[in-house]
Amino acid sequence: MADRILISRLRYMGDVVLTTPCIRRLKDNFPGARIDYLAQAPFGDLLLGNPFLNKVMSVDFRTAGTSGSLGLMWKLLRSRYDLAIDLLSNPRSALLTASTLARRRVGTYHLSRSWAYNLNVRVPPSVRSAVEHHLEHLRALGLSAPASLPELFVTEDDKKQGARLLRAAGIEAPARTVLIQPGAKWQAKRWPSRRFAELARSLSADGLRAALLAGPGEEPYTRPVLSGRPEFPIVSDLRLRELVCALSAAAGYVGNDGGPAHVSAALGKPTVVVFGPSEPDIWFPYGAGGKAVCVYDEIPCRPCHLHFCEHVRCLEGIGVERVASEIRKLVDWS
Repeated sequence: MADRILISRLRYMGDVVLTTPCIRRLKDNFPGARIDYLAQAPFGDLLLGNPFLNKVMSVDFRTAGTSGSLGLMWKLLRSRYDLAIDLLSNPRSALLTASTLARRRVGTYHLSRSWAYNLNVRVPPSVRSAVEHHLEHLRALGLSAPASLPELFVTEDDKKQGARLLRAAGIEAPARTVLIQPGAKWQAKRWPSRRFAELARSLSADGLRAALLAGPGEEPYTRPVLSGRPEFPIVSDLRLRELVCALSAAAGYVGNDGGPAHVSAALGKPTVVVFGPSEPDIWFPYGAGGKAVCVYDEIPCRPCHLHFCEHVRCLEGIGVERVASEIRKLVDWS
């Protein structure tokens, strides 16, 4: 039994989303337990409103410094957790998990960090899905942990805030507008901007509404889409929780493989994601029962997991109509 549980995945956006099935399964196994989540700021904001969590701790390690980190370790110790599960298992998260002195401390086996845990999990290579990889940490404890879809939660007030944010950006009908995001952190994951421009025009030609979404530093990838098309509003400069609210208020989302795509899919919104060098069977666990579709081309050089590529043939071969038809099928335009 466990009365007080700490689960942790410090970063990043999509990775935190992919841990949410573990949260639900922990609550299934320990319905009376207090379950807290530790993340690096701002990623903990994704989990606000999760009914299976008692507390979300979101720590900014850039400003915390040594004293702040020591204070956090003392706080974790005083919380008297029975069970601490580290789903990142990097040096910082291992140290924080060890500082809980929880009776059971679970993490992925790494030789240099095995000291931090008294249950070191070796996930078999046959386990492909990131969701399944995380759930293996619960199964190693002997817990029932069937896979489920990642999930995020929003309130009606969150949806109203999202609609206000979209209207402030010039979107007249948020609930009938698909947000299109041409940017991505890595060059090899970006479907060409010209294709996103064609996609926006294709949807508009059908009488559908489209708007552009830009994360921090992504304006260079949205400008080519906007070129000569001022009717497409652009939504930018959103904080993480504002992004969650905005996506919850929109009709759907189309973008590259990245964090916002996971957010949209976990909210249960119609979502089409263009995949390049990554592997959908690892990073896209939404196919069964969800409203999300992954579009990719099987070519000899993928998956390569490259961040930069000279030709990006895996993305160049994906046509606009293929993506447009998927979002049309998912979104209810009635």
